[in-house]
Amino acid sequence: MFLIDELSENRLESSLLIKFMLAVLLSVAMILMDYRESSLAPIRTSLNIMLHPLQVVVDLPFRAANNVIAFFKNHSKMMEENQKLETLVGIYAARDQKYHSIAQENIRFRKQLNATPAVQERFMLAEILSVSRDQHRKTVTIDKGAEDGLYQGQVVLAGNSIYGQIYSVAPASAVILQLTDSRHAIPVRNNRTGLGAIAVGSGNTNQLELKNIEANIDIKAGDTFFSSGLGQLFPADFPVATVASVAYNPGDSFMRVKARTMVDFSKSREVILIWRSNHLTVLRAANAEAKEKP
Repeated sequence: MFLIDELSENRLESSLLIKFMLAVLLSVAMILMDYRESSLAPIRTSLNIMLHPLQVVVDLPFRAANNVIAFFKNHSKMMEENQKLETLVGIYAARDQKYHSIAQENIRFRKQLNATPAVQERFMLAEILSVSRDQHRKTVTIDKGAEDGLYQGQVVLAGNSIYGQIYSVAPASAVILQLTDSRHAIPVRNNRTGLGAIAVGSGNTNQLELKNIEANIDIKAGDTFFSSGLGQLFPADFPVATVASVAYNPGDSFMRVKARTMVDFSKSREVILIWRSNHLTVLRAANAEAKEKP
């Protein structure tokens, strides 16, 4: 029984070997025929056409997997690039806003400097942060202070007119005493006649009183008064006020003259700080000394 099974297996193996050899010989013969005469091209083409759908089906899972991987990879890359671009847009937007503010400040600064007599050596633009709530005090707080070189008594302009002077200084801010404050006084002169007077704050917005004007002096409404430069605090030839009314009571030695300031204090939002030559020299020396210290 075992002998018969063994003979059967040997015959089967021999048959398979013979078939394999015949297949190899047939394949070689067909390759040689196709190489020399190309007579099997139609058969090869037909086989390729028949096998193409099978090749597509076999390749489909691999292609789909590659497409899915590429999709998520590209999506992740696009999200990362989009995040970077959003960050850059935010940075550039902030820079653009900063540069726009600087450009607008420069424009306003140039406009005011063009109207300011070139008698000082240094200017600085400051923004008004707050206005005093005390009705009897005309003061404002600005965003510059001792760290910027400001000092008590420093002259402050608005456009080409005198705004007031620094009243007190903090490291990063300062308080300005406006011309209209009742504690403020400035020597002035009539641009038409050369008459000298003292412009004193009335405590009311945009209003001054001109003192020490005798009854027989030539003065009338519309006369413009400029800073005289006396006292060596305020520079000369800056517009201060225009005469609004002149009143005289018989028997009085002086006239009552009211004037309207050239600066509209209710609308001013920015001021110009100026340094006189002597203060500028002191400031430069202080800055040089600060730089030398370790």
